[in-house]
Amino acid sequence: MRPVTKIGWPQEGGNPKSYNPHTKAKTDLEGHLGCYCSYCEVFSSDLEVEHVISRDLDNTLSHDWNNFLVACGRCNGKDNKSNRNVDLTIMHFPHRNNTFLSFKYEEGGYVKVNPDLDGTASFTHAENMLNLVGLDKIPGNPKYPNLNQNDTRWKHRRVAWEWAVKYLPKFESGELSPVEVAEFASQKGFFSVWYSVFSAHEEVRQALINIFTGTATNCFDPANGYQPIPRNSANIADPI
Repeated sequence: MRPVTKIGWPQEGGNPKSYNPHTKAKTDLEGHLGCYCSYCEVFSSDLEVEHVISRDLDNTLSHDWNNFLVACGRCNGKDNKSNRNVDLTIMHFPHRNNTFLSFKYEEGGYVKVNPDLDGTASFTHAENMLNLVGLDKIPGNPKYPNLNQNDTRWKHRRVAWEWAVKYLPKFESGELSPVEVAEFASQKGFFSVWYSVFSAHEEVRQALINIFTGTATNCFDPANGYQPIPRNSANIADPI
């Protein structure tokens, strides 16, 4: 899950911009975060303004910029996050944590909690996010015996993985530059898939971070090949 940086509340005429109705925030959100679902990372022109804490749980946050992300209808739908309870202290979110460290992306569209976190609070908090939006919903997963057949997020991830694998030898042979790979990837979405497939190539990782709008640059270490690093190092219990 791509970590992102939320800017402060946009201003208009010297005052905080009004987002009533909340749908007015979509243009500003996409301008700063890109047209990617904050959770599954799909590239889409049909994203929704997503309330991190739903209006049903706290309607005082209905028009609060700090409570907004962008999400696809599937991640934000009734089968997944919707109006389920959210506790920010025990869940990883892309604007608060380095969620790239929360999960591991694998061939075939599979997503799982990063096994390197096993036995830690970080593992539990990542798992809570995984379950909140159902990133591991994929045919054959016994955890979801009644999987909604219209939930094809896994399939889009699989296709993105196949594209990345196809482009890898073209980059390694010198046919494509790092920027060309990253620009193509930015039109397909799924930053985490591309970053994973090109994990051995620092130049591509850097280009992906720079070209995917809104990526949290402080979550990657330029002094160490743009490897992902914890975002909350002062939090001993969960530095992710």
